[in-house]
Amino acid sequence: MMATCGTCWKEFRSDQARQQHMDAFYHHAPEHECDTCFRFFHSFSAVVNHMNAKNHWQYKCNDCDDSFLSKEWLRDHEVEDHFYCDPCKRYFSCYNNIKMHLNSRIHRGQNMQCPFCKQRYTTATGAAHHIESGSCPSAPGLDRDLVYRIIRAKDPNHIISNKLLEWSDSTRYEATSQAWNGFAYECSLCHRQFQKLESLSQHLSSPVHQQNLYHCPKRIACGREFTSLAGLMNHLESESCGYTKFENVQKSAAGIMSSDRLIGF
Repeated sequence: MMATCGTCWKEFRSDQARQQHMDAFYHHAPEHECDTCFRFFHSFSAVVNHMNAKNHWQYKCNDCDDSFLSKEWLRDHEVEDHFYCDPCKRYFSCYNNIKMHLNSRIHRGQNMQCPFCKQRYTTATGAAHHIESGSCPSAPGLDRDLVYRIIRAKDPNHIISNKLLEWSDSTRYEATSQAWNGFAYECSLCHRQFQKLESLSQHLSSPVHQQNLYHCPKRIACGREFTSLAGLMNHLESESCGYTKFENVQKSAAGIMSSDRLIGF
C-alpha cells in the first residue's frame, strides 16, 4: 500500500521516501493513520477500530500474533500471558513466579528505608520485620509490642489493627534443655520439633504463638489475621486477596514508617 503525505496528499512507494519528502518540505503524515498499513481515516475512533480489527498496533508480541498501543501494554501482556521478563530475557513457569521475580531486588532495588537507622530493604515486609524484631541498632527497645502501640495510635478506625479490649505485652517464652523429648526439642505449645535448642528458642521468640494484632483491610471478603505487621505486609504484597497492588503497599508502608499520618491504603 502506498504511503500518503498528510499535507499535500502525494503518494510514495515506501515510508522512507515519504519521510524524506516530509523532512524536506516540513509536511506531516495523515493525522489518523494506521501504524502498520498506512491506511488513514477521518477520525481517531475509526483508526482505532481498524487497528483492533486487523491487529495493526505498533508494538507486537514475539510469542503470539497480538499487538499493542504502547510498550507498557505489551510488557503487561508478556508478563501476564507468557510469564516473560523482557529486561532479563527470561521465561517463568507461572504468573506467581514471574511476579516474585519482578518484585525482587533485581528489579526494585532497595527503596524501603528504616526510618531510624536508614538501612534499606527491598520490600515493606523486610523493613517491618527489621523494626519489629528489635534488630534496629538506632532504636533500642523498639519491638513488636511498641510497634503495635504506634500503629494503633495511627489507626483509630482499625483499618489494619485489631480492636483489642484487653491486651498486654507479648508473653515471653524460654526454651530449656527440658524440652528434649528423647528425639528432638519439642515446643510445648504447638508440638513442633527441632533438632537444635537454638532453633526452638528462635521459634519461641517469634510472634507465632502471640495474639493476632492485625487484620487484612479487606475485612469481610478476606478476614485473615496476623501476629505481626510484617506478616500483614507480606500478605498484602502477595496480592493474594486482591485488596491492593504491591506498589501501593510500599507507598503506604513508607508513609506509616516515616510520618504521623493516619493509616490508609
